[in-house]
Amino acid sequence: MAYANDVGGMHGFGAWPDDHGFESVWEAQIFALNQACVAAGVYTLDEFRHTMEQIPPAEYYAMPYYERWLYAVERLLP
Repeated sequence: MAYANDVGGMHGFGAWPDDHGFESVWEAQIFALNQACVAAGVYTLDEFRHTMEQIPPAEYYAMPYYERWLYAVERLLP
């Protein structure tokens, strides 16, 4: 089953950004929080990805990249 985030090899999504950095502090913080949760065994990377895959497609495409991460982390934390 294909999910909204399965766009590998597809065209029409614009150019890949050159900087690959964080646009704001909260993005770096959610990145670090996710890494810490996976390292501590709170949840697995597979669970994290699966949770993002559950975002309805219209919402998924409307969200900035790290907002999807925030969505997943909020749902996975006990």
